[in-house]
Amino acid sequence: MKKIFIILFLISSSLLQGQDLTFSQFDLNMMYMNPALTGIEQDSRLLTNFRNQWNGLNENFNTNYIEFSFSLSNLTRRRVSVGELSASGGVFLIENRTNTVFKSHNIGIVPVAIHSKLSRNMYLSSGISNTIRINSIDWNGLIFTDQLNDFNNNITVSNAQLPYYLSQKTWIDPSIGLVLTKHSNLNRKYSNTSFIGLSWHHFVNPIKSFYNNQSNNSTIPKKIILHAEHNGSITPSSKHPFKFWKLIYKHSSQGNKSTKKDDIGLSVILEKGLQLELGCFYRVARENDNINISLMSESVTPLIRIRMQIGRSTGLELSYSYDYTVSKLKNINTFSTNEISLNIYHHKRIRNTICPFQGNNK
Repeated sequence: MKKIFIILFLISSSLLQGQDLTFSQFDLNMMYMNPALTGIEQDSRLLTNFRNQWNGLNENFNTNYIEFSFSLSNLTRRRVSVGELSASGGVFLIENRTNTVFKSHNIGIVPVAIHSKLSRNMYLSSGISNTIRINSIDWNGLIFTDQLNDFNNNITVSNAQLPYYLSQKTWIDPSIGLVLTKHSNLNRKYSNTSFIGLSWHHFVNPIKSFYNNQSNNSTIPKKIILHAEHNGSITPSSKHPFKFWKLIYKHSSQGNKSTKKDDIGLSVILEKGLQLELGCFYRVARENDNINISLMSESVTPLIRIRMQIGRSTGLELSYSYDYTVSKLKNINTFSTNEISLNIYHHKRIRNTICPFQGNNK
């Protein structure tokens, strides 16, 4: 059955004013979420993520994500407080397909993320990213309201004046971020690591409209993300295989009157040769219309993740999560939302750069 797309809805409403892409496995610490996370965990890593959202609907909400981060240099001769500096960089690519008419591609570049050692167990990371966003549209795949009638399914010729020469829209969208990391019992066998981060997106208010006269209604709202994570160790015992636990939180706010979302998750890590992580995330939305604030549960997401060593200084991580919709959309209508990620990371055997998550183990 041929799907109907209303141009006023496509160009001027939710696709242009709507929320940004959201990933369930936000604990992967993507540079898309905060550019300061670039190089914060490993010297280098390759991360891929595939998200298939609401596959019970006729439309295909598929998102492909890939990122690569790496260490740039060690700025040992430059001092901040009692510590030192190191730099990382990275790039990420996003392909988002919501239907056969509208497509979006993002190319994000993090030219530099600076990690400074403030004290023996405190690190401050800062980063900036520039994202090239490319939206494309197939005008021939649209059906307008004047082509429809109440008598039959015949589609007539539209009188709409289409800018066929504008089938692609490209713009630059910068973001900035900070992350403060703290270690407890640094360099001991059982240590804890915590961090809190803040990122600011769309602060230049880019315009997504394909029409020149839609600029007032088609700017992307500014977005603020506040996120935190705590990794704790569990005293080893012969009675249980648990080794670590992790508590994560993310708050995102986009626009003055739009929905705000909170994600919270808890997981435990078992280790018997390889690491097995089991966890669950919960997402709740808060809608503020300047009069009332309403809460709405969105999803409950169980997670399973396997980590293993595939080389002397190389590791592999494979994750799967399933979003169970508990909002008014209901899971029987949307069916499943699946997210699969593959993470390959590398640590240098002899460290010559500081790494906030790993500490300075030179």
